[in-house]
Amino acid sequence: MSRDRCSATRYSSRAAVVALHMLACAVTLMFPAESYAFHPEAAPPVVGQVVDTSGAGVAGVAVSVEGSKRHTHTDSTGSFVLTGVARGPLTLSISDPAFEPVRRRVTREQRRVPVSIQVTRVEQNPYSVTVVSSRDSPQTASSKRISAREMTAAPRRNAEDILRQVPGMTLVQHGSEGKGHQFLLRGFDAIHGSDFEVTLDGLPINEWSNVHAQGYLDLGLIIPEAVSSVEVQKGPFTLTQGAFAMAGSADYRLGIVQSERGWRAAYTAGTTNRHRVFAGFSRKAAEDRDFLAFEATHDDGFGQNRGIDRMTFNGRLTLAKAPRFGELSLLAAGSYAAFELPGTLRNDDVEQGVVGFYDTYDETQQGQSGRALLALFHRLDRGRHNLSLHAYASYRDLRLRENFTGFVIDPENGDRRAQLQRTWPFGLSATYMLQLVKTLSLHTGLGLRVDQFGQTEHNVGRDLQVTGERRRLVGHQLIAHTKAGLQWQPARQIRVDVGARADVIHVGVTDKLARGSRGSGASVAVSPRATVQLQVVKSLGIFAAYGRGFRPPEARAYSTFDPGQAGLSEDVYDGGEPAVTVSDALEVGTRWRPVRWFDARLASFATLIARESVYDHVSGVSLELNGSRRLGGEVIISVRPLSWLQLSTDFTLVDARFTQSGNRVPFAPWLTGGGRVTITHRSGFRSGLRAIGFAPRPLPHGATGATQLRVDATLGYYYRWLRINLEVENVINRKLRDGEYHYASNFVPGQAASELPVLHTVAGPPVNARLTVGVVF
Repeated sequence: MSRDRCSATRYSSRAAVVALHMLACAVTLMFPAESYAFHPEAAPPVVGQVVDTSGAGVAGVAVSVEGSKRHTHTDSTGSFVLTGVARGPLTLSISDPAFEPVRRRVTREQRRVPVSIQVTRVEQNPYSVTVVSSRDSPQTASSKRISAREMTAAPRRNAEDILRQVPGMTLVQHGSEGKGHQFLLRGFDAIHGSDFEVTLDGLPINEWSNVHAQGYLDLGLIIPEAVSSVEVQKGPFTLTQGAFAMAGSADYRLGIVQSERGWRAAYTAGTTNRHRVFAGFSRKAAEDRDFLAFEATHDDGFGQNRGIDRMTFNGRLTLAKAPRFGELSLLAAGSYAAFELPGTLRNDDVEQGVVGFYDTYDETQQGQSGRALLALFHRLDRGRHNLSLHAYASYRDLRLRENFTGFVIDPENGDRRAQLQRTWPFGLSATYMLQLVKTLSLHTGLGLRVDQFGQTEHNVGRDLQVTGERRRLVGHQLIAHTKAGLQWQPARQIRVDVGARADVIHVGVTDKLARGSRGSGASVAVSPRATVQLQVVKSLGIFAAYGRGFRPPEARAYSTFDPGQAGLSEDVYDGGEPAVTVSDALEVGTRWRPVRWFDARLASFATLIARESVYDHVSGVSLELNGSRRLGGEVIISVRPLSWLQLSTDFTLVDARFTQSGNRVPFAPWLTGGGRVTITHRSGFRSGLRAIGFAPRPLPHGATGATQLRVDATLGYYYRWLRINLEVENVINRKLRDGEYHYASNFVPGQAASELPVLHTVAGPPVNARLTVGVVF
């Protein structure tokens, strides 16, 4: 696929100006002397949009046709219309003092659909990106694209850290760097991914029926330097969102920014005895998408039992590329990590000096994580229609040994558990777009995901001997989906996307602990989705969205597995057969941009969930709870007083409660807020400051957590081939309580255990720093 065709395809995914053709026709009817209907050499107008590297429209940019006097300027959304242009191919010239000049050749076939032209600010040239993949998703009031510029101006020790740039989203870690994070968004505690979908260039990453947590997410497979952008959608509002996207989704897109192409090498040293080596290669040609990236990390971690050793590889190779055939590419990724786990600490033990805030009760807690992924992509663009195909195969191995309760369940041997998950996922998907008429396009797709898996869970004694077996399952699970939707633009100011997807789900398991008894079940999830975008005036847009999300049932629900003692008693769901959990979400909001340097977003949202899911540390599984609802709103303000300086702040307020009892949903913050400062000067100086916090969280049994406030900073300098970056986490050195829980425990063997719940904490990082020195040739 050529670069021009890729740009046209990319623009068709957001097609905010398709109906400008109709507007131009109306104008020509009002002024017949200029109407192309009376001039055989004239043609329909050239319609398009000029966007910056973040995907936002750029207003006031001059657009002209080389070799003619036809010219215009983009409006507040970056859109333009050129009328009276002769038929046939042409060259567009884009000029503005703040941006690098662009010349774009547009063929006769490409003129049939709106053209998207990306420009790069003069001082931002190092951050221009060739888009690697494009998923056709409409915009909502809260959708967010994390650009390469934002990623380099904030600390990012791993791929999860990139999501800290999303307004209203908070990540906490109740293990160490090798274990999956908790995702807190819009009143959801998505645990390790049960309600938040993550994809890699459209490939599913969530682990369905993982032995540790449903929808488990571990992004150690992704190298941060290989990510060009992340597309984040809050709520289940687009057809591209699949299983687990009830709170939202994020699509990581791989690619190398233009300034970092060539041979790369970097070394990082940190105050926690962190040592990291990164190496990569990509050709400097702008249209070239191929790259190789490798990283190896050792870190002792802060406090006790938080060390990690990890190796990761990412790469893409174009296998074939031709105008008639399209593009065929191969993606490969692999990672392995061995890490320690600190577990939780009782707050009363910390206060009495029994253990330190960053200590552990059990130094044998640990984990190993391995993953491999191989995928083929094929893309074909024919102007009025395009086709995308992908097929993938993967392997996953996860081993965890933890003890959250000490000696409550087994006073003699202890409650230590060893979990093992092996999964062989594979799948394929196809999407097709057809431009039916100038104002209407059809979007369809189908796909299949199949997982073959085995999982075990053992009780482990004081000397690491196996004292019992809790779970031994093997089985398969599949999701087959089909989707269809229409994108309609009756006028330039209006865009409507409406459609639905149907997911057919089947699970079959064999319970080895129950003499090979078999269990299976099938279900269907039908998910309607709709979004409306209305440009009221040039500076004000109104958005509305509705969607249904779903979470498939866990495989263990079809087995004889009994979690035994649980740490939650209220609002536990205890009826019915295993079934798909669905959510219905609604969002209404606005975006206001009165001037180029100011942007404000306001959104209100509501979500109803059939069954809540909360991880229970006593039973060691995610328990299904009764239905819940969330009502809230968020405000995001961004100011760019100078071309190299951006400031933003955001607040999200949400009320999350169970619909029957009225109790608050545990672990979900009711108030979150953040502030960010980003500096990327053309001299090479760059810096960033990020503050994220949330109000005390409700915990089970009526308890309340602590206020959280984390401030991180970066300072760097790029000069030609040299890269220097200093990253500081928790600048104010606050005692962060990343994990907060309320349940019964006893970490003294032989002592009678109380069933009264007490507060527990997993410490977040104290102040620490990392210095990275890199070169690019």
